[in-house]
Order: sequence, then structure tokens, then C-alpha cells
Amino acid sequence: MSVDVNTGTARRRATGGGAGTPDPVAEAGELVAGLLTRPWGRVSPSVYETGRVVSLAPWLAGHAERVGFLLAAQRADGAWGRPEGGYALVPTLSAAEALLAELRRPSPCADPVVLAGAVRRGLGAARRWSGPDGPPLPDMPAIELIVPALVSLIDGHLAEGHPPDGLPAGADPKGADLDGADLDGEGPGLPAGVDGSRLSAVRARLRAGGRVPRKLVHALEIAGPAATAAEIVPTPAGPGLASVGASPAAGAAWLGAVRPSAEDPRRLREAAEVRRYLEAVVEDSGGPVPCAIPITVFERGWVLSWLRRAGVPVDVPAELTASLRDGLGPEGVAAGPGLPEDADTTSVALYALALLGEPREPDGLWPYELEAHFCTWQGEEGFSPTTNAHVLDAFGAHLRATGHLRATARVPAGRGAPAAPAGFSAAPLPASGRPVPSGFPAERYAAAARKVSARLRGCQSEEGGWRDRWHASPYYATACCALALHEFGGAESAGAVERAVRWVLAGQHPDGSWGRWEGTAEETAYALQTLLLTLPEGGGAPAGTVEAVERGRRFLADAADGDEGPRLWHDKDLYFPAAIVRAAVLGALHLAGEFLVSGRISARRS
Repeated sequence: MSVDVNTGTARRRATGGGAGTPDPVAEAGELVAGLLTRPWGRVSPSVYETGRVVSLAPWLAGHAERVGFLLAAQRADGAWGRPEGGYALVPTLSAAEALLAELRRPSPCADPVVLAGAVRRGLGAARRWSGPDGPPLPDMPAIELIVPALVSLIDGHLAEGHPPDGLPAGADPKGADLDGADLDGEGPGLPAGVDGSRLSAVRARLRAGGRVPRKLVHALEIAGPAATAAEIVPTPAGPGLASVGASPAAGAAWLGAVRPSAEDPRRLREAAEVRRYLEAVVEDSGGPVPCAIPITVFERGWVLSWLRRAGVPVDVPAELTASLRDGLGPEGVAAGPGLPEDADTTSVALYALALLGEPREPDGLWPYELEAHFCTWQGEEGFSPTTNAHVLDAFGAHLRATGHLRATARVPAGRGAPAAPAGFSAAPLPASGRPVPSGFPAERYAAAARKVSARLRGCQSEEGGWRDRWHASPYYATACCALALHEFGGAESAGAVERAVRWVLAGQHPDGSWGRWEGTAEETAYALQTLLLTLPEGGGAPAGTVEAVERGRRFLADAADGDEGPRLWHDKDLYFPAAIVRAAVLGALHLAGEFLVSGRISARRS
């Protein structure tokens, strides 16, 4: 599969039919081995993040390649990024500001006329989001800070006018081929609902020497000059390397703000380590940079849990298991060095460990418990159904390992649910294997699981799907929620799971794929896993399931190539985590092949 960088949409490669069907087991083995050879993870380059590094660190190797990446990624309408859902605003502002900054440099690395044309078209596109009539913005990390920060930078460039030597002699900066607004005109303006007040408050707090929230470090580039006063200690990311918030942009901003001197050897060492981190990132990527790197635990947890949940028989090196186990602390584990611990990564790591036969008590999740649900990180503004689905996975796996899980999750709706607590028992039940010691009462875990299950049932859409703040596709959210409720949600959740299955069946495209916009291999994998991992243990698939699985598997066999795909995951910009998506695809292919041969699946949680 290839990707059109201008739109982010998938294009299926032509094939000769089923002859090239992947071998999920063999490919899964290669995928797992690759987790060790590329320990920082595989993440797509980001227009937003690359734009920030162009603007903040023109001295960094690969600068011309980053500028070229931005120029090549601009769409015909002048914008960058995904055209639907308001996702283009942040990458468009970032790219336009970066190219405007490059245009103003004494010796820009690209043709100034080309740069000026790209900036004009980009600013014209960005203006379509300004004012009360612009489209709503997606729920993306720090978007309420990033947008006003970028608009302010663009306004500053425009207020200063053209650089004296910015264009070569005889060049016409307003030539007919540049189509767009005058660079001396107004900036893009702020969209509805964004006024810059929160950015001002954050910067004031930083200037006053206030503590920087750990999650904000990932977007330190929004701080501007206030970053100078921020007391941030970079996080080791390897021998002689350190990241700031696991973000190339944040690292570049930090380097620009600190003033290390011979009198401060610690700062000198840290600055050298952050610079080496940036150099390592661009050496691996060839210039453009992702929003977050390393993502070691995040990638490993998701890859291993997708594969093992689908029953793919793959050998997992002890080093991978240890990397999930050994990072767990009182507040769980972080997705990667420089990021704060979070409930989502912690839950998936715990669930993966349980599937790998090394269950651990999920007590590191208690710091994220709120009255009605679990937050992704402390202080989160919003609610994530998928984080809570993963918490349910972790608690359910723990209760199963300690012998407190009743086999009620697969009882069809309407057949008489047992009295509460549904699905769990405070007294130990017979368990397979040796129960793991539990430091907290089983009833506390069971009560939390019931609470989370109820919250997930309550936020299901009328149609039967779920949506989430960490992924653009409802098929990802629906897979996470439906699978957790089916496995650990008790008999009360059977109706919600059945509605989810009906919603998935109704959403299949004529070519056999699923997708929010166009059909994609990733979303088709989530849909197939929803259908196949919620089958009753005794068989009896819902009407239409066999045909849907056959058509979906054919699409995956033709479309499921390697390292590129549409960016659907939420960070500061949309991104594509290649190994994680590949694991979901391979798991779906394995399940579908098994089901179409036998009418059943053998994937069972241990």
C-alpha cells in the first residue's frame, strides 16, 4: 500500500488476486523481531512537527530535506494534512509559518518564489478556518495552545514585511503563478472557540518560574521565549542521548531557550545530549520528523496485545517481555522516554503481560481513577473510551489470573444475567495456572471494572459504535470497547456488544473494506477483529458475518502492505504507527483465515 502525502489517503496496489495473501504467522514473527532492531519505534513523519523543526532549528542536519518535504506535502488547495474533520489547520499553520521563516532567512534553501507561493496558498487555506464560520476543530493534544502560538508567529512575520534580501533580483513575489493573498496582508486569524487566553496563561506561568506540567513538555514549542524560564530536565533516551518530551520540536525549542555555559557543566551536558537526540532522529528519518519518538513501550504493548489477543502463535523474546514488565512503577509506565506515565499505555502493557503469561497486579492504575471513569493522565480535560476499555482489559485480566472472573461475558443478552457483581466474584474461583498475589482486595478491582463497563455502555452511540480522542476512526474505538466489554463487561454488556457488531456489519464498503472516509487496511482490521473476537464460544455467528469476513479478508490480502498508511492516530498531528497497525492487520488476517476454514476461532485468553 502506498500513501498520497498530500491527502493522507490510502491507495490499494493492484494485485493478481489471492495469490499474494500474506502469511500472518511468519510476518508476525518478523514484526516482533523488528521491535528489538528498531527500539525507538516506527512512526510516520509529521508536517506539524517537521515545520516546527524547520522554524526552530535550521542548523540541524537534513534542513533542506525538511523544507522539501513540506513543499511536496502541500495539497492543491493550499493546505496540508487530512482535508476532513478540521485536521488540516494545525499542519497548515505550522508549514506556512516554517516556510515563511525560511523565506525571511538571508539564504533560503529553496527557490524564494516557490516558498512565497506555498506560503500564500497556505495562508489562504488557513483563513478558511478563521472566524465563527470555520469548521470545528478535532480533539487533539494541546490544539488550544498550538493554534494561537502559530497564528502569533505568522502575524509577527507579516508585520515585519519582506526581508530586504529575501527574493533574488528580478523575481516577482506577486507573480500570476503564485495565486493567493499578498504576503503583506492579514494573518490567518483564530478559529471559533480559540482566543489565546490559555496560551497567555501558560506562558505567564512559565515566566514566573512555575512548574511545567509533564504533559505540556511534549509541546514545549508553544512556550516561545517563556521556555527560557522553564526548569526542564531532559530525559535519557539512550547512551549520550536525551529527549525533551519525546518530541523533536520540544527538543529544538528547549535548545533554543537554554543558555549553557562553562559554569554550568550539567546544562552543557544536557544540551549536548538533546542535540545528539535530534541528530539521531533525523539520521533515521532522512530529514522529516515524527511528533513523538521514542515510543518504545507504546509500540511493544500494542503490537504484542493485538497479536496475542488474536491468537497468532508468535515467539516473544524475553527482552520484550522484560521491557514491559520492568518499566512499571507506582504510576504505571510511559509510552516512551520523556513522556509522562499514563493509564492507556499502562493498561495495554499490563494486558500484554497477562497474555504473555506474566500477569502483574494493575495497582499502578489507581492514581488515574476518578468518580465515574479513569483519566488517561492526571489533569486530563476530557474522557477517552479507549483508555477506559484498556483499563477494563487490565483489571479483567488481573481478576482472571487471580481466579475472580466468572464466565459470564459471553452470555447472550436476554438470557438472565446473574446478580451483581456481574462477571466478577470477590471470592476466588477456580483458576487455570497459579494465581498472582494481589495487594488490593479483589472487590476493589471488580467494582472498578463494573464502573468502567457501565461508563463504556453509557457512551456508546445510538448506532452502536464509539468515538475516541486518541484516534480519528470510530472503528478503532469500537474494537477497543466492544472487545473489552465482551471479554470482561459481564452479561449486562452483551446488548452493547451486539449493537456494535450490527453497526460494524452495516458499515462495510462495497469493496469489502471499512473506513471513516475511504476504506483502509487498518480500519478493516479493527472491524474484522470486532466481528471475530466477539463470536459466541459455541459458534453461531450473526447473520451476514461469514460474507462480511470473506470480503474483508480479500480486501486485506490485497491492501495490507508495509510501512505506510493513512494517518489516523491523534497526537499534535495525525500519525501512522506502522508496527502497531501491521500487528492489527496480521491479527485480523489470522482470525479471518481460521474462521473461514473452521467456522470458529481458537483465540482464547489465558
